[in-house]
Amino acid sequence: MALPLVLLALFFQRNSAFDSSEWYPQINVGNVPPNGKPYQIVRVIEYIVPYPYKKSMEQHARAPRATTTSPDSLEVIPARIENWLATEQATTSTAKPKATKHFLLKVLHGNTIICSGALISGRLVLTSAHCFDEGPKHKPLAQNYKMQASRSRIYGVANIIPGPDAGMTEDMALAVLKVSVQDAYVQPVALCDTQLRRPDNVTMYMSQRHLRFLRTEVITNGACKRSYAQDESVFITATMLCARNSNKVADCQTTKGDLLLHKDTLCGINIYGSHCLEGSINGDLYADVFKARKQLKKLIRTYG
Repeated sequence: MALPLVLLALFFQRNSAFDSSEWYPQINVGNVPPNGKPYQIVRVIEYIVPYPYKKSMEQHARAPRATTTSPDSLEVIPARIENWLATEQATTSTAKPKATKHFLLKVLHGNTIICSGALISGRLVLTSAHCFDEGPKHKPLAQNYKMQASRSRIYGVANIIPGPDAGMTEDMALAVLKVSVQDAYVQPVALCDTQLRRPDNVTMYMSQRHLRFLRTEVITNGACKRSYAQDESVFITATMLCARNSNKVADCQTTKGDLLLHKDTLCGINIYGSHCLEGSINGDLYADVFKARKQLKKLIRTYG
């Protein structure tokens, strides 16, 4: 107990000697500040006081620490591979590479990534209708878009089917690829086989910057109404799901077309992207895949 008390004393004594109006760089373990330069002792309190992060419903002992220390924040988990869209896997001299399969594709308009989507068959990518410039009520031009499965594998789009044309909701859209995806690390995802209800556990994909995951839960649509209150173009219907996002704006990194998974099955497609407010109970709206399951299964049989 003596060592922690000494460290605490050093921490507060050192910080009290500084002018509170100045900012000093934090020095992590292994970093040595230049001679004569002020510094802060960090990563000491963490080992003395219990970490103030509130775990999500699914406890994973090996999961990385959260990116935020807010007591009300959820656990944002970085992707477990170096680059989700890399085509080559790291190898060692003693072990064979372990293939990491995924089903997240990027939607490109020209050379710009605008959305994401889920590969549900060799040629079908399910995404948000709001990804397309023409809007959810107008048929987009397929030649303006491409799908990126990895850095070196980009697929042309033969057709884009708006949700209503396929018997789905107007917030969904299907991109039909010109050829089937041929990628050892990409495989179609299974469709949700159960109706999600509050408070079912789900995994929220966040691909706006770098791919991350949020283990969270389904919440009432009322929470999403508060999150989207300032957006007059948003309408919440019974064909949508609301999933809880982080209460930290910096951690709200979902984009249109991002996936919502339950037990490794695709249960939702992000419709509008995140609309988070700092410190609020935030929610993201998803198109309910289970309610379109029959129509999607029919299209999968058609386009294989």
